[in-house]
Amino acid sequence: MFKPKNASCRGGACPLPIYGSPQGAGTNTPREVLEHSGRGRATNLEVRALWRIGTQQKGTRDKLVEEIVYLNGSLMSLSQAKLSPLDYGLLYGYGLFETMRAYSGRIFRLEKHLARLSRSAKLLGIDLESIPDLEKALYNTLQANNLSNARIRLTLSGGEGEPVPDLLPQNPTVIIVARSYTPYPHQVYEQGFKAIVSRIRRNTQSPTSVVKSLNYLDNLLARQEAKLAGADEAILLNEQGFLAEGSTSNIFLVSNNTLLTPSEDSGILPGITREVILELAPSLGMKTIERKIALKELLQADEAFFTNSLIEIMPLTQVSGQDIGSGRAGKATHRLMTAYKELVE
Repeated sequence: MFKPKNASCRGGACPLPIYGSPQGAGTNTPREVLEHSGRGRATNLEVRALWRIGTQQKGTRDKLVEEIVYLNGSLMSLSQAKLSPLDYGLLYGYGLFETMRAYSGRIFRLEKHLARLSRSAKLLGIDLESIPDLEKALYNTLQANNLSNARIRLTLSGGEGEPVPDLLPQNPTVIIVARSYTPYPHQVYEQGFKAIVSRIRRNTQSPTSVVKSLNYLDNLLARQEAKLAGADEAILLNEQGFLAEGSTSNIFLVSNNTLLTPSEDSGILPGITREVILELAPSLGMKTIERKIALKELLQADEAFFTNSLIEIMPLTQVSGQDIGSGRAGKATHRLMTAYKELVE
């Protein structure tokens, strides 16, 4: 009979430890803890919910030491950081962001993230000339928080301006937040994500579809749609009905050992992790194709997966209640996951 480690059992009943808490101490997986409750096989959503409780408790303990953030050239405590009510990032979503991940103190593909930020800033007319060394600022923020493995959010807004947007501001706001990151448990990667097809469409004609903009409302609404449906992610089609991307991810499918992903003219944000996958696949003997992809091709694929900097490669095993392939993470996906892990470690 399964017994939670480090838990005392009286009268045949064992208290249920919280995953990631001192009494659980990470010695039982989230799935083991849930299944011990007597409700049968744990679902992916239940595993993720318990994982979130553990990471939230860890975050609360970590915050006993005040978080340090970077704001416009200075490191300061989170409670000291103040933003103007007239900042155009707040008023109009006029700005950009990058989400990065640090492994053992090294920010993965940092130069790629900064290059994308620079290209996007030029498109939006945000002048980066006055901004100090962003690479140094990012690493200083990591070090100030004593972090080695972390998620990092770099936010760039147009800065403070007039309430009526007649003239664009000239002094950008730069914010960097670095926090400890705990990846999803292994069981989530084995079972994969379930997705829905969102009612929201990507606009291939909009210049903002190719930038990581602070105007993120479409993504948030699509993500909310997925959560209300009990899914892990939402898939957005473009206005032509072709696949675009996930609400916070790029999407790939595998058919006959060929890796396919929507082309950049499908209305996608070209992700940094997406680029890495396209580099890795040929070394694993996989042909890669970027083109317009119909939804039915995804539903008929052998395998599929999502990518972003935080989840890395997450198998997509079900769309709108229909299994993709076997309904489990496939062999090609596993090979790419292994190759990616070797690259970042």
